[in-house]
Amino acid sequence: MAFQTTELYMSNSLENDVLLEYERLASNIDRLNQTITRLNTTDILVLIDKLRALEKKVGLVYTLFKASVYSLVTADQ
Repeated sequence: MAFQTTELYMSNSLENDVLLEYERLASNIDRLNQTITRLNTTDILVLIDKLRALEKKVGLVYTLFKASVYSLVTADQ
């Protein structure tokens, strides 16, 4: 009879361990979901603004580069 009680206790302990792991997993998934939601909303808007400013600067550099190449080509003629 003592063997069955010990086996039952071990089974309950194993069940408790499994339930605790599931609880940790659910908590980690919830944190991951919150992080992904935050990244998809706030950080994207900041990134878009920075990329827009960079796009303007690249456009200016491209225009200046074209003007420099044009002046070199016309100077050779």
